[in-house]
Amino acid sequence: MKLSPNSAVPINALKGALLTNAHGAEFRLVDVVASISVNNSIQFMVQLNEYDGEGELMEGTVGVPLTSLNDWEIQLQPNP
Repeated sequence: MKLSPNSAVPINALKGALLTNAHGAEFRLVDVVASISVNNSIQFMVQLNEYDGEGELMEGTVGVPLTSLNDWEIQLQPNP
């Protein structure tokens, strides 16, 4: 998916998306959370489940800062 500058996507549309990093590893986006630091700055984190080499979701989630997804491919999944 390519978005033009100043595009907007609702957070709920991201849930369930398939993400692929620059190394080809795939993840399923579970949620987006905001964390507030001591100096009141807000950082958005995406909670991801990683796929193993056989295409099965691994247990547990990893948190990744939303700002670090610049080189990742994101494929939105249609709502059922």
